[in-house]
Amino acid sequence: MTQTDLAAVANEAHAWFEGYVETFIELAAKGSTDPAPLLDYFSVPISMTTGTAHTVLASAEALSQGLAHELRALRDADYGGSTALDPVVRGLNERAAEIEVTWARQDRQGREFQRVRVLYLTARTDAGWRTVASVILAG
Repeated sequence: MTQTDLAAVANEAHAWFEGYVETFIELAAKGSTDPAPLLDYFSVPISMTTGTAHTVLASAEALSQGLAHELRALRDADYGGSTALDPVVRGLNERAAEIEVTWARQDRQGREFQRVRVLYLTARTDAGWRTVASVILAG
C-alpha cells in the first residue's frame, strides 16, 4: 500500500476551491441568477444540511434550481461580495478533502450582512473536483 500525500491532496483541493470562490463571488456580485457557471463545482446527487433541514438534490435540474434560489436571495440582499475567512482544507484520502470556511457576505456598500460557517466534503471525480456534500455549521 502506498502512502497518500494528504498535504498534496489538500493543496489541490484548495486551489480548486479558490476557483469556485472566485466564480461564485463574481457571478453573485453581478446580480446574476444563472447558476450555469457554478454547476461543474458540484456533484449530483449532492447532500446539503442546515440546522433546520437536510436535502439531497438528486438531479442537475434540482441543483440548478437550488443554486438559482441562493443567487436570487443574494441579489435581493443587495449582495456586493464575500470574503472566505479562515479556510481549513484537509486531505482525507487520495480522492477526498474537507473544506471548512466562514463566508462573510457584504452588501454593495461594504456592510457585512451575513456570516456563515460551511463544511464542504469534496471528491476528485473522473470529471475533476466536485462538492459532494455541504453542511452549515452551528454558529
